[in-house]
Amino acid sequence: MPKTEKMYSYIQTMGHKIPDIQSFIYDSLTLGRILFTPQFIEFNHVQQPFTLALQQEILSEIEAGQEFTLRIYDQQSETVIQQINQIVLERHYLTKEQFMTNSNVLFDYMDERMKLARFGYLRPYDEFLYHNIEKITYRAMVEEEQVTARHPKKRDKTGEIIVDGYYFAGYDIFYLGFCFTSCWRMYFGEDYSTILPLDLLREVQQVEQVKDIHTNTVFIELYRNPYLWDHPQNLEYQRRFRDQLGIDQLSRMDGVGVLKEPYVEFQIAQPIHQIIQYQNDFFQPVPKHQATHFVTWMYNPLTKEQKISRVKGVLNAQAFFPIIDDRRKRMADMVTLFLEQTIDEGLEAYEYYIRNHLEIEFHDKKYATYTPVLTFVLADEVLAELPLKKLQRNMADVSFSNEKKQKNKRSVKLMKDSNTLEVEFLPLSTIYQKKSEQTN
Repeated sequence: MPKTEKMYSYIQTMGHKIPDIQSFIYDSLTLGRILFTPQFIEFNHVQQPFTLALQQEILSEIEAGQEFTLRIYDQQSETVIQQINQIVLERHYLTKEQFMTNSNVLFDYMDERMKLARFGYLRPYDEFLYHNIEKITYRAMVEEEQVTARHPKKRDKTGEIIVDGYYFAGYDIFYLGFCFTSCWRMYFGEDYSTILPLDLLREVQQVEQVKDIHTNTVFIELYRNPYLWDHPQNLEYQRRFRDQLGIDQLSRMDGVGVLKEPYVEFQIAQPIHQIIQYQNDFFQPVPKHQATHFVTWMYNPLTKEQKISRVKGVLNAQAFFPIIDDRRKRMADMVTLFLEQTIDEGLEAYEYYIRNHLEIEFHDKKYATYTPVLTFVLADEVLAELPLKKLQRNMADVSFSNEKKQKNKRSVKLMKDSNTLEVEFLPLSTIYQKKSEQTN
């Protein structure tokens, strides 16, 4: 598909950190006028021919905390600044020629902006579109229909089938108001320390450069030439950054999960955040089951205290089955699934979690005689229509026992090679009832 070759800059600043909103907006518009010659100015969707006098008149009427959208643009380029819910968003869209001519100006501007800003990035607009367009009809802008057909799909909140953006390396995710993505140049401000230790960003591997540009503002560049973003190696750099930072594990909230093995896992409980990184013998990030080194961060986002420990070894049974019942000699894991956004009755999710617990080998003699159990907790109506026969057809290499049905549980025993796994399906109402009884 034809490329726009535009460059896209995005900056997010919390409104309460801006001492003078009019001066802040003026600086943004000044950058726009340096980069291109605006023909129009648009304030809250009212378009007029651009003049400096009109710009100043509009600026004089904007007050701190006011929600607005202000845009200057010509036929190809634009600068947009808006305030929504006390967050000021700033965007610049430039042609390749404008960027190549003024790249140092833009770099300096973003560095300066990050003294106040929470987050920023700079990336090719084509790359942004490719990784963030989820509506199937709109993806015709970036790829052929047969390519779109191969992407994983899900339902959005309205029930429309869309492409699942989480599978794209450069997909923008917003978690607790924080933007997480993976792209050419990224700027993480001090506010990110309320989510994760900034040293986790400073220590990322396989990037072109990482450095502090201000006190507690981390700048990361993934690769050198942004216009080669779709080169397989650069796409791989995007994926590696995303994986080793654990962006998907931290933020995926669709009720199913990431459905891929983590390179890092988060356990967030106030006030301590536990982060476990999985690495190989060369201290490089690897999927969980390949790990021989385990780096554990214990981080307090309130005090910014952190403790880091490194252990060499192999995964034990509790890494996959954390619930140990010594009396009944059972080791279990529980996965709660909400399948509203799936388009396959949850078959992919069931298979992923089953294989993740069945196709593993332990070197853990203590639990060699324990029965491994995987429990799925499902909405009551989902449990009533459980697609076990379809799942069995999809997993032809796994032996399924006859299904057992009880009042509030359905179960089946699986076997592959010498491994066995008991899989239980419980209704969500039963779990809520037990919690209620424990509380009372």
